[in-house]
Amino acid sequence: MGRPAAAAASGLAIVLAIALRLALFPFAENKHGDAPMRALIAERMVLEPASAAVPRTYCQFGPLHTTLMRPFIAADARASRSSRYLSLLAGIAVLFPFLAFARRLVGEPGAALATFALALSPLHIQASTTAASEALYLLLWVCALERLLAALAAPGRLRTFAVAGLLASLAAVTRYDAWLALPVVALATLIFGRQGNDRRALLPGLAVFALCAASLPLAWLAWGARVGGDPFFFAHYIMTDHAGLGADVAGRFGPLLGRARQLGVWTLAFVAAMTLPGAVGAAIALARGWRSWRSGGGVGSPARGALDTNMRIIAVAALAPPALYLARGLLLQSFEPLARFALVPGTLLLPLAATVVPPARARVFRVAVAATAVAFSVVVWLVATVGRDRIWAGAESMGAVTRLDDEDRALARWLRANRPAHEPVMIEPLAFAEIAIAHAAGVPWTESVTLIVTREPSATAAESMNTTGARFLVGYDRPGGWPRRLPDWPRADVQIGRWRVARRGN
Repeated sequence: MGRPAAAAASGLAIVLAIALRLALFPFAENKHGDAPMRALIAERMVLEPASAAVPRTYCQFGPLHTTLMRPFIAADARASRSSRYLSLLAGIAVLFPFLAFARRLVGEPGAALATFALALSPLHIQASTTAASEALYLLLWVCALERLLAALAAPGRLRTFAVAGLLASLAAVTRYDAWLALPVVALATLIFGRQGNDRRALLPGLAVFALCAASLPLAWLAWGARVGGDPFFFAHYIMTDHAGLGADVAGRFGPLLGRARQLGVWTLAFVAAMTLPGAVGAAIALARGWRSWRSGGGVGSPARGALDTNMRIIAVAALAPPALYLARGLLLQSFEPLARFALVPGTLLLPLAATVVPPARARVFRVAVAATAVAFSVVVWLVATVGRDRIWAGAESMGAVTRLDDEDRALARWLRANRPAHEPVMIEPLAFAEIAIAHAAGVPWTESVTLIVTREPSATAAESMNTTGARFLVGYDRPGGWPRRLPDWPRADVQIGRWRVARRGN
């Protein structure tokens, strides 16, 4: 494929990506990936601007994403939609720096294939149409790495290192994955060096990069210590959440099956992020690179499959965080993998996947990417939604579109129509579904009892309402659910699917 044809293919991939994201945006809803919780936090900061000056308002999340969501929410009263505008813009904007990033790694034809795979990535489409933070994080991280590669091509230009570091710093206060990846990237760059260049020439640039990258994280820690008294409050949230999730999985599946499940979730997550051909291609390229390294093939080695310096750095940057997560999950069972954790590493590896596609097979690769992306999204949707006793409801978190269950959406509509302003609601936290329902119903974080007071009811419905101030008590009719646990649950309640709503006084 000549350069003009490859450039045209890249342009078509970008057009396809934009069209898909715009077309699916109206149908997506905030359900998975902490999207509804991030939206509730941003909404609270719009309603109560003073809350933005309290570090713990941000819970376990980096501050940049929710901060940038605020203007969109403030400008549009339909918060369930406005909270997703930032992700849509970031999901579209990333295509351009990603194309430049891929060109630096594999040239124009390979960059076109990688961009096409990103265009159809089910997980990236989901991130681009919901209020999750991955779309913004990917944009900043790709921009940072593209500028770092540009700096390595001209190590005397310290300004480029500084720009890369500042972009990485913004990424680090968006998601904490960057706190793991940044030291590894700097170390990998120092170890691998630049082909034909003295490694010592890189030291000033890497120092500038590291200082700039550390600036905002250090400021965030200092602010947390000064205002909240605990600079690592967010880490305590994260560790507690994942330890609890890991313990639940270990208790449900046992130690052996629980560990095998970790491997399965990560595998499916990378397929969701890269499409099946992209994931297989990257695995083949990494295996070839490993064999070349084991056989003594160094940087620039003519050995088949050898990875050049830039590709080695990017591979390390992509794989370091998930490797640490996986080790923690397998060894300690204190980490629960979520599909979205594979989006950024999978995207960074797409140019590597393109290296195993012969030019004559480029069309076959594109067809395979399109077919498997559609098939994967359909299959995970069926697994997650068909039948009352579903195979695996969490499978939907890997698909292109996430939507509330019908009864959850109906409950949210009823609450939006019947809840007087400022009346607290206590919804049974059924697999965290109450967060998405509260967001869709327009119930602010500060008026959702399970998020600010307690996640457990008292012995009776009346006592639960009195002690929490809840005007509405919502339970899910199942063995062990609130309606069956509370002896005074009113018979004249409102039933929406298996949700039952008790109002104060009924």
